[in-house]
Amino acid sequence: MAIVGIDTLSLLDYEDKVACVIFFKACNFRCPFCHNGTSVLEAIDSIDFQEVIDSLKKRIGLIDAVVFSGGEPTLERDIVNKIKRVKDLGFLVKLDTNGTKPEVIEKLLDEQLVDYIAMDIKNSPALYAKTSGVNRVDLDSIKKSIALIIKRAPDYEFRTTLVKEFHELMDVEQYLALIKGAKKLYLQKFVDREECFQKGLHEVDILEAERLKEILKDVIPRVELRGY
Repeated sequence: MAIVGIDTLSLLDYEDKVACVIFFKACNFRCPFCHNGTSVLEAIDSIDFQEVIDSLKKRIGLIDAVVFSGGEPTLERDIVNKIKRVKDLGFLVKLDTNGTKPEVIEKLLDEQLVDYIAMDIKNSPALYAKTSGVNRVDLDSIKKSIALIIKRAPDYEFRTTLVKEFHELMDVEQYLALIKGAKKLYLQKFVDREECFQKGLHEVDILEAERLKEILKDVIPRVELRGY
């Protein structure tokens, strides 16, 4: 799978760390509101992984961590070895994932190759596929990934980007059932950008986001708004 972008300096993608972000092209979702939609998933040029490693070697001591993002990095058939090469350089590793490949997450946890996992929770189960832009989602895989992350990840977050057209009818009780036992959740503000697959979508306003946050805090210890 092609690497199609690198953000060499990010202060936002790994909490309290200076990070480099690697973007992988392939994804098995087509979320209408994806900020990396056309810029990543439809990119043409690619970057050789050895170039990434050579660049990271020059940044030892300057950055703390490397974020594997996308796209969906767990679709990369050689992701374990790629992450291992980055870990061997002494960097912390964060994985951004949609949770559709629990077997990959499990392998990475088994080999202690990830320090932080951020998993997107798209919606309550009945709206999951629609929100993901696909006909069907294997919710068993999603649930398995959630359980693995809660039980075994060194640190983690779940996050949901709130889009009015997809979340105003969200079943909050069923949504909470998906992530029961989670310690941290971010409710992210949607920003309409040119890269999004679907144009004309709208953010959930801050009052509604705050209301949802207060409901979720009854079950999840840490719920925060991001971008509001």
